[in-house]
Amino acid sequence: MTDPLVTVTKPGRPLQGKRPMTSSERKRAQRMRDRRMAIDAIGHEADAPLRALLDLLGRVEDSEPARHCADGHGWLSASGMDS
Repeated sequence: MTDPLVTVTKPGRPLQGKRPMTSSERKRAQRMRDRRMAIDAIGHEADAPLRALLDLLGRVEDSEPARHCADGHGWLSASGMDS
């Protein structure tokens, strides 16, 4: 009698269904978490992580809510982006 084949995943790799996530899937999930963190930082800048605030500052050119948030805290004049 033989034992059934058992699949062992590497530690630290989250499962995507029944298989480990690929590197591109993990990176995509990280980008989505970063975007969500930056969006959640709008209006709650005092409690937001630095990474989210820096991402928000990087989006100032494209986003009116991000520009309003950064301008309200004087970030644009400090970074030279207000001109």
